[in-house]
Amino acid sequence: MAELGKIQRLSVEEFKGKRRLFCIPNIFVADEEDEKLKELVEKYWEEAIVHVEKLEKLGFVTKIFVETIFIEGEEAVNVIRETNPYLYPFIEKKVSEGAIVIGIEDPAVFGEFIDWGNCLRVVKTSSVMQRVFDYFSKATERRIMEISNKISDTLKEGESAVLILRDQDRIKLSLAKDIEIFLVVPSVYDDILKYLRDKFLF
Repeated sequence: MAELGKIQRLSVEEFKGKRRLFCIPNIFVADEEDEKLKELVEKYWEEAIVHVEKLEKLGFVTKIFVETIFIEGEEAVNVIRETNPYLYPFIEKKVSEGAIVIGIEDPAVFGEFIDWGNCLRVVKTSSVMQRVFDYFSKATERRIMEISNKISDTLKEGESAVLILRDQDRIKLSLAKDIEIFLVVPSVYDDILKYLRDKFLF
């Protein structure tokens, strides 16, 4: 797994013909009136574009895998524009350069994952909590496997792709061993996490 800071020293030949996956932790916030948070998230995706463009010395991005999306192409772009306006400029730019958006979710599996997650938020008793958590864990495993298979089956030899997925889910993926992973973590990422923790704790 390569770190972005080392990309300048990488040999293009070293990765020629290999499958490359540029992983960006997904940051999703509701379109709200918190100007500070808006500013941080906008800066996050602006930095992400810059970092990905540096990585593209290894090969231009042809595919963008996005969590919570079941469809692909222009239809997927339209959904992102409506549901994640901060991510949209990143998507729009890469699509204009020739990339295609590909959803990585199975609707049934993702629906089950969301439903059990919602149940965890309202359950009160410990015995029921444990039972619901077990179902949620199994749904999570199925979702992660579905995403892993989708990426491994869709990313072709010699291609570069972007994966936009929460980091806590990305580390659970079981991808084909020949896929080279590159982590793209904008400098403002930790600032966003700290801001959200402070906001909801106080």
